[in-house]
Amino acid sequence: MKGLCYSALSYAPLCIDKETIVIGDAELAVRSASELATVSRLVHLVCKDNKALSSELGKKLQSAENVQVHKGSSVVEVRGDQFARSLLLKGPDGKTFEISADAMFVEQALTPMSELVKGLVELDGSGRIIIDCANRTNIPGIFAAGDVTNIYAEQVLIAIGEGAKAGLSAYEHLLPTLQKITKVPEF
Repeated sequence: MKGLCYSALSYAPLCIDKETIVIGDAELAVRSASELATVSRLVHLVCKDNKALSSELGKKLQSAENVQVHKGSSVVEVRGDQFARSLLLKGPDGKTFEISADAMFVEQALTPMSELVKGLVELDGSGRIIIDCANRTNIPGIFAAGDVTNIYAEQVLIAIGEGAKAGLSAYEHLLPTLQKITKVPEF
């Protein structure tokens, strides 16, 4: 809450009629900038690469009156006092310029920590563990949950729910192997 955040989805309601900056150039940044554009007075999207801008949502975002896209730009420095107030950027021409905002959002996809299971279970192109709707991997008895998987969104609440699903699925998988209790122990 010092002006530099990592989830526009969570904090967008605090940015009504404010100036905001989104830093990132993938699909997550485009979605976040679009979310902020519905409530913010002005949204700056800082992106080195513009691949995600060619999507339908990216094209719509670029045509929004309250969005400025800084293509080919990169962050040099975050400036401020006890609160992040502005960004010093390097443009595609190599020159630096500064933009100010009430809030800044770093919207870069997470790097999945899946090295432990690499070569054991199937991973997608980004290194995320591929699961089905019951959190099963392609190997029977191995379950996965959270941001390391190929689920839709990187949100804490979603990861918690996925963890609960994985636990229930693992229990269901083990249930046939559990022995029937024939006598209740006395206390």
